[in-house]
Amino acid sequence: MRNCLLSVAMIVKDEEHNIRRALESIKDIVDEIIVVDTGSTDKTPEIVKEYTDKLYFYEWTGNFSDARNYSLKFPTCEWVLIYDADEEVKADFKGIREFLKNLPENVNTVYLPTLSYLDWDLKKTEVASTPRVFRNGTVKYENIVHNQAKHKGKVVQAPFIIYHYGYIWTRELREKKYNRTRELIIKFLESKDIDAIERIYYLVQLYKTETLSKYKHRKIEVGWKTLNAIEQLREIPGIGLEFLYLFGFDCLNAGLYNLAERLFKMALKATPDFPDPYYGLIGVAEKRNDIDAQIEYGETFLKKVKFAEEHPEKFEWTITGFKFKAGVHTVLAKGYLNKNRLEKFKYHLEKIFEYIEETGEDIKKLTRILLTEITKVDQDEILKRIKPDFEKILNYMYEHNVHLNIWNVVYKYLENGISLSPELLSKFAKSDFEKLVVKKLERQEEDYLIEYAFGNSPEEVIKNYGIPALLFYFEYYQGEPVDLLKFLSSVRKFESSELKGVANALIADTYLKLGNFNGAINYYKKAIEESSELAEFVKPVIDDLKTKLDSEIEGTFDELKKYFGKRKEFLFDITKIYPKEELKYLHFISNTDFAKYISATSSDNEKIAEKLLKKIENKEDFPFFYYRLSKIYEKKPNEYRKAFELHIKACEENSILGDISLGKYEYNAFYPNVTYSFMKRDDRIVWVGNISEKISGLGVINPIRMWKKCEKFYYSYPYPSDEALNIYKERAKKTYKTTPYDVEIENILELILEMDVTDINLVGEIENDWIFEDIGVDLKKDSKNILVFKEVHYEHELSRLIKNAKKGAILFFVPVMDNREDIVWYNPEFRILRTTNQMVKEIKRFGYEIKKLKIFNKNLRGIIFER
Repeated sequence: MRNCLLSVAMIVKDEEHNIRRALESIKDIVDEIIVVDTGSTDKTPEIVKEYTDKLYFYEWTGNFSDARNYSLKFPTCEWVLIYDADEEVKADFKGIREFLKNLPENVNTVYLPTLSYLDWDLKKTEVASTPRVFRNGTVKYENIVHNQAKHKGKVVQAPFIIYHYGYIWTRELREKKYNRTRELIIKFLESKDIDAIERIYYLVQLYKTETLSKYKHRKIEVGWKTLNAIEQLREIPGIGLEFLYLFGFDCLNAGLYNLAERLFKMALKATPDFPDPYYGLIGVAEKRNDIDAQIEYGETFLKKVKFAEEHPEKFEWTITGFKFKAGVHTVLAKGYLNKNRLEKFKYHLEKIFEYIEETGEDIKKLTRILLTEITKVDQDEILKRIKPDFEKILNYMYEHNVHLNIWNVVYKYLENGISLSPELLSKFAKSDFEKLVVKKLERQEEDYLIEYAFGNSPEEVIKNYGIPALLFYFEYYQGEPVDLLKFLSSVRKFESSELKGVANALIADTYLKLGNFNGAINYYKKAIEESSELAEFVKPVIDDLKTKLDSEIEGTFDELKKYFGKRKEFLFDITKIYPKEELKYLHFISNTDFAKYISATSSDNEKIAEKLLKKIENKEDFPFFYYRLSKIYEKKPNEYRKAFELHIKACEENSILGDISLGKYEYNAFYPNVTYSFMKRDDRIVWVGNISEKISGLGVINPIRMWKKCEKFYYSYPYPSDEALNIYKERAKKTYKTTPYDVEIENILELILEMDVTDINLVGEIENDWIFEDIGVDLKKDSKNILVFKEVHYEHELSRLIKNAKKGAILFFVPVMDNREDIVWYNPEFRILRTTNQMVKEIKRFGYEIKKLKIFNKNLRGIIFER
């Protein structure tokens, strides 16, 4: 064994701006510094001599490998570190000495992570693990440019980082390096003496060089040339395998998944033990969301990487898979969690933590993948079983300063009634809301609704939002009465007399509950003095107190709340102040019905929304409660009838829901409807909703509707009577200038012109009947040519509209069946709908031939028929 442990071998040229930093950082770690200068014209040699007397000179031949191999002639230590002038190590690199001393004899090569800075702020980085340390005499470099280390023996990885500054180029330096390398390779490729395999080698090197170019197309052009050259060759050279992997990823990133898969499998067919293509196949499987394939390729990749680590001498080309081990374990952890194979999930999670620092992979990226997958878990039992694993991830994130939003996972746990450590969560609580969630976990008996809604300045909030905010504060305040009285007294100092009056009334309410009747009466009187409009709410209370002094007498609050909250879903609408992403979790900081209701109406998860609504005890406090519940049920086909019943109840409990869009006609259940024999209770319901959300029924059409399907058409239930339709039409003319179901004149003209008639019987009304005169078509009631428009949506017996026609045209609307928001469902005057197919069949049933079918847009159709 040699008498020194570690030599460093460098080749340099004109590096006076870098070399001192490199040598200063490494001098106390290595036993020997070898520097080969290839022709410096600056002060590089002088600086080197300050650190070592082993400076050698080598005349540059244009071949990097020759220079590197020359530098390897001089080290005398057991191990040699390959090191460049634009690199640096930190103090922790000293640990490599003890690491090398403890390596077994069969290990000859050590991969080290190189962290490359990409910008002058040293914020953008990339990390790659490469062979850097070799037992003396076990390595040789090959190739003119992009020289490769050919090494033998077992490979290990070590977490000692080398920091690389060489990619922080000015545009001039970048272009200079790129042009020099590119010109050298292109010149060589122009030689007629190189064989096919050597040509492929240098095409690959050119392909890799073109990654530096600002002309992105050059790399891809070279890629296609290289692929063509490989496919023409019966064998795939080692560097060709590397290319198939790299170009396969280009294809993958471009969305060419099939081609990427073919290239990865080409490489594997040539050498099944090559691990890198399996990493590419994992990427293809991820793009296709094929979990089984991700698991299959991931497990195979790890086996192949292990083999490559144990037998690197079998591989004569670059393997990069060593640096992706943590990422593949992440893919497998994600996949096995998806499959509920929790022991496998836990195993691979441990492996991520074991390898991630060694491989230098992106901790943040891999952690985000794990967190995202946990949010997809929808079984309570699974969440409970992986709770220790989630907390382990959190601890790892905290220890490694990984900043990610963990709260979607936290809320997932809390939503399923699974508590988490407040102490651990407090380390990740940044927003005021997150801090309140932690406080609630620590002190379950406390309620933080008021603290959230009003923060540290409730007076300021009330100044901005007025009486509704004050009433809200009063309703949900849970502190001591004396503190509430102090706060209400501070509101009395505001300028608004109405606000001061309400504050006085609420002070009086508080005194009333405390049994201080004189104080109550005094402040009730002050309320009227401040705002006479409050007399209607205050005087009944004073009169009750004249009859009997009883603290059980109702104060003014309930009446004030009704008055100021009339026609509103929320008295104090915090949904317009605070973000939805917080409001949907409001029930985690407050046990109030209000918090449950806000969370339910803010949630995108219908199951959670329904669960929260059903937990509300005082449903009468929420005038839109049944409407919100019905909106959940109307999205469930098997619950349509329940949704219909809830919509009716919503209107009965809150009459303003009878006219949501216009706000003019309250629900009164006085809507003329009729029934026909074709209507059956068990007819399939296809749609349920409150049509006044989009179009008012103008007080005569029932706002709550089902669309049901019978044999020939869809019909509205309730089914408006003819009288109701006539009243609606008259009111609509006075209310709307245009409606969403108006037909463009062009559509009508197109049908009439294609009918090629001189007279026509117009069935129904079209306001723009001047168009008939314009095109020379006479309107005649006895004409055998007919045009049917809206009437087709009023009449369930189509024969009544077309029975006497020889030639006819129908304009009709169809809803987009899978879109419950389609406007056609909401039209108050439509009581019959037919699909295009249903319309065609029914016309043919009466002996007509379809001459033309026109599709004007997603909703409007036209049919021309003739007997």
